[in-house]
Amino acid sequence: MKERNSAKPGLGLALTAVLVILLGAVSVGIVYSGVNITTLSGNRVSDSELMASSAAYWLRAEPDSTEIYDRAMAETVYLYWKEYDENGEVTGTVSGSGIVLSSDGYILTNAHCVSDAQAAGESMTVEFSDGSTYESVIVGADTDTDVALLKIDAAGLQPAAIGTVKNVRPCQTVYVMGHPAQNLKFTITSGIVSGLDRSVTFSDGTTLQLFQLDAAVNPGNSGGPVYDTQGNVVGMVTAKYVDLTTEGIGFATPIDLAIEIAGQLKENGFVRGRPLMGITVSTAVEGQLREDSPAGALIYSVEPGLCGEKAGLRKNDIIIRMGNAPITSMQELVNAKKNYRAGDSVELRVWRDGQELTVVMTFDEVTPEHRTGSATIPAESEAEIELPEG
Repeated sequence: MKERNSAKPGLGLALTAVLVILLGAVSVGIVYSGVNITTLSGNRVSDSELMASSAAYWLRAEPDSTEIYDRAMAETVYLYWKEYDENGEVTGTVSGSGIVLSSDGYILTNAHCVSDAQAAGESMTVEFSDGSTYESVIVGADTDTDVALLKIDAAGLQPAAIGTVKNVRPCQTVYVMGHPAQNLKFTITSGIVSGLDRSVTFSDGTTLQLFQLDAAVNPGNSGGPVYDTQGNVVGMVTAKYVDLTTEGIGFATPIDLAIEIAGQLKENGFVRGRPLMGITVSTAVEGQLREDSPAGALIYSVEPGLCGEKAGLRKNDIIIRMGNAPITSMQELVNAKKNYRAGDSVELRVWRDGQELTVVMTFDEVTPEHRTGSATIPAESEAEIELPEG
């Protein structure tokens, strides 16, 4: 399981310590942010069908909690990837959870759970509650939403019943299945929904819209299902807030969004339209390069052949404005980039060797070959560590 430490979101969520980054045929589609969403089979669902589905949802008999446990045991998987040294000794393990989406082996999880294996060109091992294991293919991973889709060669699996976050309310009871601490596999916990629409910003500049819950989640729960009392999956565990004085603050990705992204990953292997700059950056403070250098996004590298190089960007340039947005940090650049799509053009104000200049860049598209959708410096694995406060 991997971790991210959080910046301090404002009114939406004040966090200063660590956010520990902890999905079958889909039977119903949903509407997310006013956009029609298709099921994995590609069938669109009308608003009237959605309303009928929602009405049927509330009229269903509520199953016993042990029934939800039995279903969760069949619909949840344990994911892991082991890193070895030259002597064949295990040097580290990244683990997490996943949700069975289809009877033929599509598995939903977090992108951060698979990032190390993907970077190494290797697969995640998928383990079921009966002990059977499969090697997966990473169909796609979207870092902007922290959603990934895996595929295993299997048949006859029990897919999870997919609900909708539209039916989720604060104080509603939820159940979480996952694999905390690696050796406590297939653990179920319960709690309530503590809040909706939390805007959580992580140290790499990624901002996710999550809902909050107080069910116990720990390292290894990432990518696991959040069930409502009807036994429908309404979320995917994504993060936990950790410090010495705080308990019971976990976060989940709304299943609506996760299914939408999974459908695009299944169809394309990536999410179409995501803008790519072809650079990596770090935050530059005033005077970092020389006495008169400004704060901004310091370019760490420029990838040959992509739009950053074509626009004339160079290593050690400091980006101080994107369009009308001032840039004083890496996070501000990442957030400003989210206002654009691949193919859009933007003016960048750049500081270079004591001079300011304007360049025009047309964004490339994030693809499986160029997956870097966020501007970050490559870092060591964050698996199984807790970053210090501050």
